[in-house]
Amino acid sequence: MVFEQIKKFPNRSMGVVTFSGAQQQAVETAIRQFRLQNQEFENYFNEDKEDAFFIKNLENVQGDERDTIIFSIGYAKDPNGVIYMNFGPLSRNGGYRRLNVAITRAKYNVKLVGSIYPTDIKLESTNSEGVKMLRSYMDFAINGAEMLQRELTYSDTVDVESPFEESVYDFLVKNGYKVATQVGCSGYRIDLAVKHPTLNGRFVLGVECDGATYHSARTARERDRLRQTVLEDIGWEIYRIWSTDWIKDPVTEGQKLLEAVNKAMSKYMDDGFDISNKNEEEDVFVPDDEFWTVEVPVEQSNSNKVNGDNPYGFDYYQEANVYEIDRHPDDTIYLAKVISHVIKKEYPIHFELLCKRIACLFGNQKATVKVRNSAEYVINNKLYNSVERKGNFCWVKNTNNIPVRIPQPYDNGRPINYISTEEIAEAMFQIASKSFGITLDGLYVATARAFGFNRTGGNINLAMQKACDFLIKTGRVKNSGGKIII
Repeated sequence: MVFEQIKKFPNRSMGVVTFSGAQQQAVETAIRQFRLQNQEFENYFNEDKEDAFFIKNLENVQGDERDTIIFSIGYAKDPNGVIYMNFGPLSRNGGYRRLNVAITRAKYNVKLVGSIYPTDIKLESTNSEGVKMLRSYMDFAINGAEMLQRELTYSDTVDVESPFEESVYDFLVKNGYKVATQVGCSGYRIDLAVKHPTLNGRFVLGVECDGATYHSARTARERDRLRQTVLEDIGWEIYRIWSTDWIKDPVTEGQKLLEAVNKAMSKYMDDGFDISNKNEEEDVFVPDDEFWTVEVPVEQSNSNKVNGDNPYGFDYYQEANVYEIDRHPDDTIYLAKVISHVIKKEYPIHFELLCKRIACLFGNQKATVKVRNSAEYVINNKLYNSVERKGNFCWVKNTNNIPVRIPQPYDNGRPINYISTEEIAEAMFQIASKSFGITLDGLYVATARAFGFNRTGGNINLAMQKACDFLIKTGRVKNSGGKIII
């Protein structure tokens, strides 16, 4: 990043801020080696300049200012996937001041570098203001000003307004969900909010009861439509429960509520975070060692009908039906044929989504460790002639066809992390080819909408940027003054 910055903006001064002295030394060593290999940049590192390049840690950067600051967090999960809530000087009293100093050293911009997400920082595990501010700053760096609109307050203590709300709260907790009460900003509150099991500080579903907030609304329209519309427009998924229905038939209403929560959970995936039950059985499916292959022909779709909802003529996404494959007495052969069928129908398909498709064959509703290990084994040992893995995605081997599949009308579609960069890039290319001189932002919005996303920001923007960079790098398009040209 340092040398890319020098290439793009040779006249801008720059500094690197690290969290620790050890990390500072590691960065210095890497920069020194790079300078030896690229000596044409040596003038930039002239230490006699008033605004010379520097690498300093959080403790000794005060007083220095540069045009661009690269701020490296330098903390990560351990080999077991655990991150400890100890952020060195930031965790100590007054640590937030050090963070404030570090991020205000830049005159033009800050580039934040890290190997964790904001959701990896568990606020309930620390009392440090500095750590809490770091999480908020990381969230802001990823999502921009949109993050400020999502600043929520809530209490982990039970704060309900009626016995009805308390009954719903107790029902959700009894079924294993973590629930916050009175979640919101200012005087506006959602009665109950179901927490995501692994993404700290995120909620998957808001539950509205006809309690005091509902009855205080002045009109029926405000009670029944405006509240839910406003909440859904800013990203909430809302489920409403009527007290009369709950009292008359709590069993049926409870089942409906659980189905709504599970549906929201299944849709709420964030860059590969797995929300499945980690405590399920971990025994591994061990297939037969006999060598054989399954051919995976490339399926050509003719469903590219152009209409108002699909102006670019993309194919509609269709889930593979695993039960179309006849049962085979050999479990290994049967599993491989099903996996081949799914990949042929849905490639490029995220490995996690593939595992969800085949989970039913193991008698599970979720992709357990057993399902994943079995899929890994079959793909690596039995299907290597017809299937290939590219990162987290499974492809038909040796195919040059990159299908673009958008959700059916009224379908929610796939989460952004389940759509490969290549597929997004192909959609961008086709949109750009039919939209001469489309702006970069316009291309992002058009592509996101094609895949069923009405709002851009956060992970969606990052995915669009990555796909566009991929197109430019491969030479299929170029960025000409902010417009994308074929």
